[in-house]
Amino acid sequence: MEEIKLKDINLSNLRKLPNQGTQSTIYTDEIICYKFLRNLYPNELRALYTKFLDMDGIKLENILLPQSLIMENGKLKGYTMKYFASSKPLSDKFLKRFFNCNELFILVTKASYILRDIHNNGIICQDLSFENILVDENGNIMFCDIDSCTYKKHNSPFISKLLKEFLIDYRHSKLYTKEDIDKLSMILSFYLTIYDKVLQNITKKEYHLLSDNINTLKNLLDIAITLIDKNYPIKDLPYLDEVIDLNDNYEIDRQKVLKRSLFRK
Repeated sequence: MEEIKLKDINLSNLRKLPNQGTQSTIYTDEIICYKFLRNLYPNELRALYTKFLDMDGIKLENILLPQSLIMENGKLKGYTMKYFASSKPLSDKFLKRFFNCNELFILVTKASYILRDIHNNGIICQDLSFENILVDENGNIMFCDIDSCTYKKHNSPFISKLLKEFLIDYRHSKLYTKEDIDKLSMILSFYLTIYDKVLQNITKKEYHLLSDNINTLKNLLDIAITLIDKNYPIKDLPYLDEVIDLNDNYEIDRQKVLKRSLFRK
């Protein structure tokens, strides 16, 4: 993999992106992005450097993989990747009162197929949420923030906050396969986007406010019940494209749903 020197990058010619990671700062020249890592220990940077070298040569169209490594005195400082123009996180796209569930389901189905390809290439995203899935103005999908992925012998201790709160804080349980880490993360993000609440806080009455009109939520009901029940092991989770009904065409009024859920007994 090509390496570039930190001193050869002129930050004054770059634009800082509005969406930033918790352990990085990202700039762009409108062609490529420059991701500068921060708050990582030296051993973590060395492990990340080795992992990126092992991942060199992977060809996946819908994931922002490193193109060049940014180095200073033989140490990893960041990396470059393709710039995905006019895009925003999938989570941000639906931060609005009204949206049609069909629009969301089409995008999530695309993301689910991409996740299958990622898994088929031996990669587990690990730190996956709708914040790390980008969508552009034409509905194209791109996975980002691959730093925390697991690949071959390279493991990662990082998971999303959403998954941590559900799996560790709420369930106190484990998953049976590495792929289920990403599948569960997608399912949790899916519910958060629709209900604006984490799955473990959605009541049965709240669930049916929308599932009575949306087949996809009916298809997911047994999965939701299993996930919420701490006595059931989490295994055999589906990819979301297996349960999404693209015939669903229901207009969601988030304010109405939240208001009704507060007062309905």
